[in-house]
Amino acid sequence: MKKAKKAMVKKMATAKVMCPSCGRLVEIERGRGRCECSQGLMVRAGRPLRIRETPKGCVDLPAAKTIEQAKPKAEPKAKRERTDGKMSGLDAAAKVLADAGDALDTKTMVERMLAQGLWSTGGKTPAATIYSAILREIAKGESSRFKKADRGKFALAS
Repeated sequence: MKKAKKAMVKKMATAKVMCPSCGRLVEIERGRGRCECSQGLMVRAGRPLRIRETPKGCVDLPAAKTIEQAKPKAEPKAKRERTDGKMSGLDAAAKVLADAGDALDTKTMVERMLAQGLWSTGGKTPAATIYSAILREIAKGESSRFKKADRGKFALAS
């Protein structure tokens, strides 16, 4: 039993983990330490854990050595315009709804989009594809082009 504990202590002498709070890569000695962001860290079974409450016997956690700084968060990509002259499914749905003037279900929208040649697809369920895409855009809130008019029907937002 003691040999197993000694092997565990040697294995846990230093561990490189990513801080779950700030994303820095830090090196922790003996499985416990504190990141530069003041987050207490513990390594258990090879996984980093946050220490929310300071455990007994661990009042002063040693400072962890920072190996790599946190990467800055990426800027959201700007929507690029299509150069091939084709419309996306959502753009075509918005045009069909504008032409109709009232709420439509996605099956009717897809039939009109395909008939007018605004959009082409090789999928088996294009109505379901447009339905889920419209719901994802509605979830964005104020910037959405669509609104839910009735069960299964959508209209253009004002």
